[in-house]
Amino acid sequence: MSARIKWAVAVFLVVVVGVIAYSSFQATRVRYQVCMSIAGRSHCAVAQGRSPQDAIQSAMEIDCGLLAASRDQLMVCESSQPQSVTPLEK
Repeated sequence: MSARIKWAVAVFLVVVVGVIAYSSFQATRVRYQVCMSIAGRSHCAVAQGRSPQDAIQSAMEIDCGLLAASRDQLMVCESSQPQSVTPLEK
């Protein structure tokens, strides 16, 4: 390979790694703790996301997945309002 092609490949790889690193850091801008309750049990989960809605939804899914004993309970839990939503420092 010529030096020009090697240089172009190196620049391409640096750009790809940079884009991946930038995307990774942007994906976790906010962090929230969300507490859910179902059938007398409660659970609090922490999740990160690009937006508050993403982080809250992710934490709700974690909570409901751990609390629900059946598919019906999971659907009820995921459609209910959280007991608490707390923004956390990153």
